[in-house]
Amino acid sequence: MGSKATNSKKNKDNAIKTDTTQGNKFKKSSSQDPDVLVNLPAGLKYKVPGKRQRVIIGSIVIGLNVLLVISVLVYFYSPSFQEFVYNFGRS
Repeated sequence: MGSKATNSKKNKDNAIKTDTTQGNKFKKSSSQDPDVLVNLPAGLKYKVPGKRQRVIIGSIVIGLNVLLVISVLVYFYSPSFQEFVYNFGRS
């Protein structure tokens, strides 16, 4: 009785190992990789950006938006800056 229970447990363990091994092979295929957003010709792939890259790009976008808002406020409240922008645009 004990040997049947151990055999069935070993078979389940082997089945799980086989499934995970096949799952890893399947995941590595280029057409089914969930991180690949677009497959381009010549083997080029556009993948989902990592967390660090998203944080850096988001920081750049937010920083540039803040700079734009500040420059618009300075443009409206500082006549010398308004004259500088006007003359810079003419040249």
